[in-house]
Amino acid sequence: MGSLMCSILGLIDFDSSDQSKNEKIFAVNRLLKHRGPDDEGYYNDKLVALAFNRLSIMDLTKGNQPIIKKHIISIFNGEIYNFKEIRAELINHGHKFETNSDSEIVSTAFLQWGIKCVEKFNGMFAIAVYDKKNSKVFLIRDRVGIKPLYFSHLNNQLLFSSEIKGITNYPEFEKKLNFNAFSSYLLFRYPYGKNNVFYDNIQKVTPGTFLEVDISKKQTKQNTYWSIPEINTKITHNEEYYFQKLDSLLNSSIKKQLVSDAPLGVFLSGGLDSSILSSIAAKNISGKLKTYSVGFKEKKYDETHKARTIAKYINSEHTEVFVGKEDFFNNIEKIIEVKDVPLSIPHEYPLYLLSKKMKQDIKVVLSGEGADEFFGGYARVQNSPIDFVKANFILKFSDSNFVKKIFSIDKKFNYKKDKFIDFFFHQYNWFSIGEVDSLLHENVKNQINLEKVKEPWINVLKKYENSNYYNQILLMFQTNHLQCLLDRLDTMTMANSIEARVPFLDHELIEFINTVPYKFKIKWKSKFSKFKSLFSNNFSYSEKYDTNKYLLRKIGEKYLPKKMSEEKKLGFPLPMNEWMHDKKVKEILLDKKTLERNIFNQKKLEKFLDDKNTKDDNYDFNGKKIWMMLNFELWMRNNMDQR
Repeated sequence: MGSLMCSILGLIDFDSSDQSKNEKIFAVNRLLKHRGPDDEGYYNDKLVALAFNRLSIMDLTKGNQPIIKKHIISIFNGEIYNFKEIRAELINHGHKFETNSDSEIVSTAFLQWGIKCVEKFNGMFAIAVYDKKNSKVFLIRDRVGIKPLYFSHLNNQLLFSSEIKGITNYPEFEKKLNFNAFSSYLLFRYPYGKNNVFYDNIQKVTPGTFLEVDISKKQTKQNTYWSIPEINTKITHNEEYYFQKLDSLLNSSIKKQLVSDAPLGVFLSGGLDSSILSSIAAKNISGKLKTYSVGFKEKKYDETHKARTIAKYINSEHTEVFVGKEDFFNNIEKIIEVKDVPLSIPHEYPLYLLSKKMKQDIKVVLSGEGADEFFGGYARVQNSPIDFVKANFILKFSDSNFVKKIFSIDKKFNYKKDKFIDFFFHQYNWFSIGEVDSLLHENVKNQINLEKVKEPWINVLKKYENSNYYNQILLMFQTNHLQCLLDRLDTMTMANSIEARVPFLDHELIEFINTVPYKFKIKWKSKFSKFKSLFSNNFSYSEKYDTNKYLLRKIGEKYLPKKMSEEKKLGFPLPMNEWMHDKKVKEILLDKKTLERNIFNQKKLEKFLDDKNTKDDNYDFNGKKIWMMLNFELWMRNNMDQR
């Protein structure tokens, strides 16, 4: 198997007017070298310039790109796990190969089947194919968006890149803040939707789609080749059937993704998902598996003992790194520079630091992203429709405060007026819509289209309108929430030339998971627990009255000590309330430079920075909000102020 984790970069010049495009692409490509330090390659003609950086994982001495097969030129970032089967099929069609690399598969498969070839690929990928004969370029992204692919229209040119910096550093690109993306960031900690990147005029190729660029007609069209399947549980089976099927598919996915000529390891947090991955991986490799975890110097937040327990159980070679407050503060700006945009999750720095440590030993790491979204790991939100249904039923008979108190109905939500999507936003937010409205200056609010910000979520409800509320929330997590985590994983690992693979997101596994009934994802512990839930609310009783990721926990019982398979979701805690009430944070956020931007309302900002807000805040929400505002301001200083 010849896999290549790398960067792709290219420019389509519709008018053939830019004589220096090759030199510009060459210069920008050097900024993406961290994604592929082992080699580089280029292609240039009057219409198209392509660039590539290579990180060798397999077939280490061959497989550089672009690959040219007759009139097809391709560059490819990622991994096609079933490339051997496709290669054999292509040989039967009379094709010949010069390497054992899966990069050669892409151009050859396109030559044989055209764009339909992507339906055969099992893997993670961002691909650019230049069909010179038909004067077309295809920009293709994998089914769930594991590998990133950005693009921008610049006058009569289209520029595309594996990372945002490949676009923002292009000479013709003008940096402008996308206020809708900023609003989405405050509300949901990430700018969701293909048009929601922090910079105006940068878009993402949507997962499971390809852009077809007709150069002669100067037209660009998006086409969908795969989408997350609707959750269909009309045909049901018993628990044993789902257990056996999941066990088989998960083992198959992990075995496929363990194949590597370069050293390999697993992120091991000590939580259920990474522990299962580590245990199955350890059974399927020769020698000791390498596992890695990150801990915190504040003992209250450190859970490395759980990872250590699993490492001992599976007999892995285990490595830990520890993060403290000083490390965190000293590296925020460095990580923002790595990511090109404000950070979404506080533990992006710990992930970066761990990846940096891993680079000394390995080139490939397996990670557990996707399990929570597909198996019901976020029960506090994913099981919240019970509160919406309960309230709407009870309030038909009485809306007295006494009744609301008995049945623990949220008084802050208007059940009579607002819809289910409003209830979802009420449950799923970092800053509430009301907080954002009061936090921002009027001139900023006037540049935000809130309906556009909500659109990626509303579109999921429309697409899956026949699903019930519970499944609709799962599908919103699968479609949208997952993108934030995949973005974080790719950026922080590739910054250290590490390839991250995600076995839970094999598309065949996904297609199975979305046939599993909800009761095997989030399951009541008993009938009495379900009855008690009527007099409480989901946020309070989640994981007390119900079991999240039920089916996956059953798999855990097979591969882990029983106690570990029952562990609650970790959530990667950080002491954000304590860290963000440091005087250095106040100095930055209340600095003249910050306030003169007229983005944040000073009085509201000061209120957030008041230490009193941390009282009874067990989840460090206030600290996380301050952290978001802090790294937005630092990003503005290091990007927008440097224009």
